[in-house]
Amino acid sequence: MTLSRTGFILAACMLVSTGLQAHHSTRGIYHQDREIELTGKVVEWRFINPHPYLIIEAEAEDGTVHEWDVSYGGAAVVHLKRQGYEADTFKPGDVIVVRGKPAIAEGVYGVLIEGGNHPTWPDGNQVVEGGSMF
Repeated sequence: MTLSRTGFILAACMLVSTGLQAHHSTRGIYHQDREIELTGKVVEWRFINPHPYLIIEAEAEDGTVHEWDVSYGGAAVVHLKRQGYEADTFKPGDVIVVRGKPAIAEGVYGVLIEGGNHPTWPDGNQVVEGGSMF
């Protein structure tokens, strides 16, 4: 009886951890071997849970202007606060430079920021100094 109960608990833990990993995975969504740089105007910055989001208006590689979803890879408010972000870090109309991995899907304008690769102001200064990621 104890063995089957232990087996059930282990199986449940494995299923939950697999689901959590899949929920926060960026694999298959963003190019892992490519990086782009965008200079654009902040349209919206929502510093909310479960995941803050940043929308900028920037020019694509083909010269067309689109709204880009800037993803912090599933980081919650608490994680971004540790890096120096606040609710008023970005304001609509701020011009920033973002470097990251572009979305794979054609017609999707998204970029993933990873590993402390914070946006910068056009003069090259980082928007936040950046603490630990987690």
